Amino acid sequence: MNSKIIGIVILVVAIGGSSAYFLTKSDSVDTISSPSDQISQNEKIGLVINTINPPTSIADIENSYKIASTSGIGRTNLYVHWDQLEPEKGNFDWRVTDIMMKLNEKYNLKTTLYLSVINADRLGPFPSWMGNQIIGKSLETDTVRVLDAILSRYENIDYVIFAADIDYYLQRGTGTIPSFVEFFNNVSSEIKSNHPDVKIGNSLSLENVINKDLVPNGVRELTPQLEMGDFIALSYKPTDIVGDIDRTPLEAIGDLEKTLEIFSSQKLAFFEISWSTSEFVNGYDIHQEQFIKSSLNFFEENESQIEFFTVSRLFDKPKGSCVSQDIQSIGGSGFSSNSFRLERIDEYLCNSGLIDTKQNAKPAWEQLKTNIPQ
Repeated sequence: MNSKIIGIVILVVAIGGSSAYFLTKSDSVDTISSPSDQISQNEKIGLVINTINPPTSIADIENSYKIASTSGIGRTNLYVHWDQLEPEKGNFDWRVTDIMMKLNEKYNLKTTLYLSVINADRLGPFPSWMGNQIIGKSLETDTVRVLDAILSRYENIDYVIFAADIDYYLQRGTGTIPSFVEFFNNVSSEIKSNHPDVKIGNSLSLENVINKDLVPNGVRELTPQLEMGDFIALSYKPTDIVGDIDRTPLEAIGDLEKTLEIFSSQKLAFFEISWSTSEFVNGYDIHQEQFIKSSLNFFEENESQIEFFTVSRLFDKPKGSCVSQDIQSIGGSGFSSNSFRLERIDEYLCNSGLIDTKQNAKPAWEQLKTNIPQ
């Protein structure tokens, strides 16, 4: 497959489930405590909280929080795209993040922050004022500055990821790894000097690591060079390289178990764990249900080695809304076109929720509520 096509597709996978909410209203979150009869929460178990359609008010977003709060989760992810947070240097737009963090606080949810320094195979997206970036001192300085601003504003963030699925970024340019390690270590050290209680790590795509044998002693050994930080975060989809589900739930749990061997000397975190119910990509409700139940059992059995375990995501979304419309279509037949992969990515992501677009709970939703360790 053309490398340009691969790069475009991978970017969508990394950020496709992570859309920020853009509200034009100036209303604010009601910070009065949520109902006192909430069930107990496990702050290690997270859920990506989203709405079915783009929200038109804070009430739309909070409705999703109210539903999510009935499950017993104790954390969620905050996705911050740098280009939207700092449109002008030093001029931050906190409107969206303030809303999300006030809701996280109201519903007693710990927060895992992701800042878009690396998205899979590319840097950014960055604000236009930053121009073209490379891994180096200039980007390091700005990354420290922005992370410090975010963490100083929000006390509820306890984990930070600023490089997502870095196996994609580094697998075709392994010579960049020493520069990235230095970049990561310098940023992490500076941030920890001001925010010592925050833990910092990178994320990798577990299915990519396994599909391409990037493991220790593998065909393309890569992971030993990426063991840095306080934890290794992992995203996971039970798919092959073209985006179809090619594992059974039992085989998928086997993939999760492999992480204990691949990263035997590191703490683990699971950043976005999902299973789609789209039959177009070989997904089914019963398999999602089995996977959610078994994956939570996996977490409970190995909790001492796992920092957090976050499921993606609460709601399905309408078909065609899970891949950026800005992606240029590349024509051709078969794998020479990107339409094959893009269609599968959209189908997978739009149907990876635990509740469908008609707000009917899938069987996996009950498994999440029933099996969260207390």
